[in-house]
Amino acid sequence: MRRKKEKRFRVKYAVLGEGITEQWYLQHLKEFKGYVFVIRPSLFADITIEKAEGIIDELVTGGCNQITFLTDYDTIVSQGKKDIFDKILKKYENIDEVLICNSMPSIELWFLLHFKYTTKEYVNCNELVKDLKVFLPEYQKKRTYLEKVDWFSKLVKGRGGENAKENAIKLLKIIDAGNVGEYFPFSKMPMAIEKFEKQITNNER
Repeated sequence: MRRKKEKRFRVKYAVLGEGITEQWYLQHLKEFKGYVFVIRPSLFADITIEKAEGIIDELVTGGCNQITFLTDYDTIVSQGKKDIFDKILKKYENIDEVLICNSMPSIELWFLLHFKYTTKEYVNCNELVKDLKVFLPEYQKKRTYLEKVDWFSKLVKGRGGENAKENAIKLLKIIDAGNVGEYFPFSKMPMAIEKFEKQITNNER
């Protein structure tokens, strides 16, 4: 008796988080907003930018409709991988299905923008977290903290989510205008959120 071939589940929408902070944020965001993306990798483990590229390539080849990759720019710089990152940006710049969503210095900038608008330059995430702790005093980049939904709930309370998008867009417009410092803060998360919203609509068709 011939065994039937198993049908492989095709991922329509995928989001990659390079570290556990991104992945837990995405998990909470997905549950809160009802987004339909699948998180890769699924084990809440740190991955390298090289491994992320391999996963993106596999998803593109598999016919994934949209792939978003969240990464921290300060990590890219500190690990001496700016040239690698620039090549990845170039590689996918004309592929509509792929969005490289980086934040400077890190995704914590996006979190901070939920509470306040700032153009303060941070060399790295540690400097930024000091300011974030004004609003999230217990904040830690550890699973024991990130897996709890309390900190995420504080982000989205009231107009938190809308404030973050508005504040981030202001920063991106300043960058587009030029004349900014090497460590000028930014986050492309508004572009990612826009993709997530469209995925819900497209999934319902």
